[in-house]
Amino acid sequence: MRFPVVPTFHLKLPKGFCRVLSRNFKWAAPAPTFRSSCSAALAALAASLMLFGIDVADAQSDPDQCKFVGQLEKADAGIAACDRVIKDSKTSAQDRADALSSRCGWWWAKKDTDRALTDCNEAISVNRNAAAAYLNRGNVYLSKSDPDRALADFNEALRLDPKNAWAYTERGNLYRNKGDLDHALADLNEAITLDPNYAFAHFLRGDLYRKKGDLARAMDDMNETLRLDPNYPLAYFTRGRLSFMLGNGPAALTDFGKAIKLEPNDSMSYFDRGVAYYTIGDRNADAEADFRKATELNPKDAYAALWRELAERRNSAPSHLAQAAKQLDMTVWPAPVIRLFLGETSIEQTLGAASDTDPQVKAAQTCEANFYSGEFALLKKNKKEAQKLLKLAADNCPPTYVESTAAVAELIPLK
Repeated sequence: MRFPVVPTFHLKLPKGFCRVLSRNFKWAAPAPTFRSSCSAALAALAASLMLFGIDVADAQSDPDQCKFVGQLEKADAGIAACDRVIKDSKTSAQDRADALSSRCGWWWAKKDTDRALTDCNEAISVNRNAAAAYLNRGNVYLSKSDPDRALADFNEALRLDPKNAWAYTERGNLYRNKGDLDHALADLNEAITLDPNYAFAHFLRGDLYRKKGDLARAMDDMNETLRLDPNYPLAYFTRGRLSFMLGNGPAALTDFGKAIKLEPNDSMSYFDRGVAYYTIGDRNADAEADFRKATELNPKDAYAALWRELAERRNSAPSHLAQAAKQLDMTVWPAPVIRLFLGETSIEQTLGAASDTDPQVKAAQTCEANFYSGEFALLKKNKKEAQKLLKLAADNCPPTYVESTAAVAELIPLK
């Protein structure tokens, strides 16, 4: 079971902006909970303006509204403001380039990459020194599955603005997704040096440390991410995964619960909390409920269907696997494991099906075949076979796979 892909979409405000705003706006009563401390300061500013009868949108000039800040709900208003700036005959060439770059960002946020690319190209043709335009175009190229052009644009942005933490973060994330972890770490370290309060950079570096197996540093960065942005659901999910990998089931359950509260329609958080309930002991009913919710939210998730089957069998509840299999792609892995639990194949056939030509994929499939076959043997009361297979999974599964930690937990009562 692989870790979910980390999104690249985020908000970056000018360095120091939040600290200045927070310092100048005080709450007369306890502040409500916002996405970050900066959001609270911005809300305070908005509330103060409204007390004097000033509408925040009206108070913003078109150039201010046009600026791309990464909030999808503001995209339409941002594009409209950019349109007005671009069409205004009094707009300078530099301001027009900035507006085109921002509109490119807004189109990218709306997943209209063709319009985004057109605007970014025009912004760069008007002002070839606009670092933000290269950054926005780099993200567009990534959305178009063109990492080489994206990297070239991020490099150019850093040549133009070598102190830009956003640019280092974007390039570091690109390197990370390509598997070039050393270059990724160097860029993310530089981004954090330039802006220690950049939550997204801490998050990416923490996830990178997780990939490298440095769980202590990964946990430190996730803690810092959540200190800077206490309403970041993916950070709670990742910290929950780390706690689970470190054997701290209660902490994992707490963080998965917080992630679900912030993103109640995210199937992965329900899935991982279900695994934690399943392995922690005496929480089988909770595990079954979470797997059921995960399959409802994502009926094409074969792993959620598998774990629901495990929980239902352990609880002596009716099986839903045959029904779930109708919505699964039974031509790809882990279909052989599904067939094992449907009674269509044997453990030996399941283990033999882990035979991909790519050595890394084969190792991953072997890990999963060992774990789920071990669970199948355990349900069939074949303790000796279960112990052998689960030990193979515990010893050989990649540490980032939930099957690795789950196998270790399942072996404890078998000793």
